[in-house]
Amino acid sequence: MHALSDTEPPAPAPSKRWLLVALGAVFLLSFPSLRYPLGRDQATQCVIASGLLHGRQLYRDLWDNRPPGIFYLYTVFVLLFGRVMWLAGVVDLLWLVAIGYFIFRFGERYLGAPAGTLAAVLYTLLHERAGFESAAQPECFIVLFVFLADSLLMARQRRWPEARSFAAGVLFGLAFWMKYNAGLFILLGMVLPFWDASGLDERPGRWRLNVPWKKWFERTAFLALGFAVAVVVPIAYFVHVGAWPALVQAQFEVLPRYGLMVLSRQQDYFVWMLTAIHWNLRGWVEASVAIALALAWRRRELSRLAPVLFATLIGFMVTVSQLNFHTYYFETCLPFLAMVVAYAAVALFKEFQILAGKLRERKMGLAQVLVWLVFANIIYFPLPNLAMVLRKETKGLVAWVRNPKASYRHYAWPDPNEHLRGELQVIRYLKANAGAGDQVFVWGTAPLIYFMTGKQPPNRFVSNLGLMAAWGPDAWRRELVRDLRQSLPRFIVVARHDAVYGITYTHLDSAQYLARYPGLARILRHHYREVAPGRNFIIYRRRSSHAKAQAFLRGWVSSKRREGRI
Repeated sequence: MHALSDTEPPAPAPSKRWLLVALGAVFLLSFPSLRYPLGRDQATQCVIASGLLHGRQLYRDLWDNRPPGIFYLYTVFVLLFGRVMWLAGVVDLLWLVAIGYFIFRFGERYLGAPAGTLAAVLYTLLHERAGFESAAQPECFIVLFVFLADSLLMARQRRWPEARSFAAGVLFGLAFWMKYNAGLFILLGMVLPFWDASGLDERPGRWRLNVPWKKWFERTAFLALGFAVAVVVPIAYFVHVGAWPALVQAQFEVLPRYGLMVLSRQQDYFVWMLTAIHWNLRGWVEASVAIALALAWRRRELSRLAPVLFATLIGFMVTVSQLNFHTYYFETCLPFLAMVVAYAAVALFKEFQILAGKLRERKMGLAQVLVWLVFANIIYFPLPNLAMVLRKETKGLVAWVRNPKASYRHYAWPDPNEHLRGELQVIRYLKANAGAGDQVFVWGTAPLIYFMTGKQPPNRFVSNLGLMAAWGPDAWRRELVRDLRQSLPRFIVVARHDAVYGITYTHLDSAQYLARYPGLARILRHHYREVAPGRNFIIYRRRSSHAKAQAFLRGWVSSKRREGRI
């Protein structure tokens, strides 16, 4: 199957039966997502979204090192679902059904309905493998915008082609604001709708367009115009509200320094990169790409597979261009990789079917059985791991349905630096002891405390990652101390055992870092007392004026005794 042109007749309607099977399977497999708690990333996005809804400005009043798109998108989620722990889970479930639909449509167009169905199911399993860590991340919405843009460009309705190209450009622009390197996906809009890939199966292979070059330039110009509008309008907004200088500092001065630091801090970066890619993709996915290429060449189906491979390449470039390799970064290429794997499985089945048919004609029954046993072993290879993931998620869902609070307290976090049970204990304490007007400051990477207590950070730093990081400016640390001194919050929560070396490039946790941060340490020592020590969090409460006077007097007497004056 090839991209549509203005002169070709419309393609037949997609198979509704295959589509229903795909969406039904995706819904059932992704239903355990409902149990996901809010991780550090999702909670940060919820806190900032809540602040935006109350009139605060991104980067100027609320800081994070991510591009702005994801925070404004989360305002919709916070408005829809409120302050609930399962917010990211329900968003992930709805998103998986939507992305499953688009994977099926994209895969069916080039590879056929069976491969499209298998790709949607396989991608759901690959996504669920990462658990809550990949839920409702920017990369997820990047691919959603990309598929929406592709649907506009490849629509069977031929009217208003320029308007559809412009709208697709806007969607690519929205993907850009999720992660800047996602702008590479605009290459899909420039190539796939106009690429006649049938020449690849000729000898020698040929590259050609299915429309005249003039028409290609016209459509691409409208695509680029839509992209430019989607990029310029948010810039104008940030300038208008006075947040542009803060955005420039956070996104164009500090963020590149953070991104490039992995090159100097990670020994044998190239080897580490290959290891990280292999670990995230798994060997059977990588092998499937080679198998798919070999089968497509042998079966003269490169014209069918090439557009999917091109999309996979763009998605992979978006992933690796971030230089770091968090699991959710691979969401930009996994949907297309799932299609490649699905094609390999379907094509391999057909090859074995042909071989078994030949053996049947020769009345070689035993050999026919052995052929299918070999095929079963090839297909079986990835199944145990995927089945274990599915079983774990299903058991977790059952526990969540029975007792949501208990399931969160005992949630098995894959990241040892996130302490959900301790966060929930702090949330309960603050709900019981903090008044409506009491401010809370969390010195750590636990924004869930802010979100679930309904508190906003007393300064713009939602977490302390940028304050502890080797790439964070010293001015930020001075800014925090100045803000806290001007308005001392009622409670300060200090996290322990939360070091995130892959981001901050320090092995110190938040409590240990106070030794390097005397300004904040003095505020705690002079104005606060410890009221709720815990394994992973310590809660400090601001002293009353009388208690502060007593503490000052005790300190003064002690110093005089040491000097021998008393």
